[in-house]
Amino acid sequence: MTDSVQVNASTAGHRVSGLARQVDFLSLSGAVVAIFLAPTGQPWWSVTGASTSRLFTIQVSPFYLDANAVGFSSPSFAGPLGSFTSVLLTLLVLVLGASSFRGAWWGQTAKYFSLCVLSELYLSFLLMYHASETSLLGMYGVLPPSSGTVNLPAVIIGLDTNVYLHPLVTAGFSLPFYLGFLSLGFVGASLILESRRARKEERPRKGVAAVFTSD
Repeated sequence: MTDSVQVNASTAGHRVSGLARQVDFLSLSGAVVAIFLAPTGQPWWSVTGASTSRLFTIQVSPFYLDANAVGFSSPSFAGPLGSFTSVLLTLLVLVLGASSFRGAWWGQTAKYFSLCVLSELYLSFLLMYHASETSLLGMYGVLPPSSGTVNLPAVIIGLDTNVYLHPLVTAGFSLPFYLGFLSLGFVGASLILESRRARKEERPRKGVAAVFTSD
């Protein structure tokens, strides 16, 4: 009975180790986390009235710039850039998920592509964020806080057409903004570990080659 349990435990251990050699769990985790960055999720950054929702609401993500404010004009590039970024993110999830199974010759290329897409994701967000700040600066002459709750030193016409003097606004980054860095970390760590593994495998080969080529 004891021998049978030991055999089963040994078999299970071999299966787990075999699965670990076949699947790159870091890349797979990066792909799973990237799913939560989808355009249908919550905005990466938002600013709105703290004491009333009738002041204005601006939501920013790499995929859109949604503004509900009197006199706010969205930039012309927001729509095309958001659509392009959405397509890239879809490709990232598919390619990175497929490359997490070791053996594909294009695995390394897929990981570098994923790093480029994740970097573009933040570039797109920064462009959207900058555009929203520029519009608010042009409208009210002040910049909203990146995070926190403060009084804006401005006179603002709200969505209810009432005039708000030095209104209290609150702004902040949401979870997807930080999840993007987590996905970047998973993919970067996978590339580093893969590079170290390749170096370890290359050293014995060089040693064997030196034996056969030495005089």
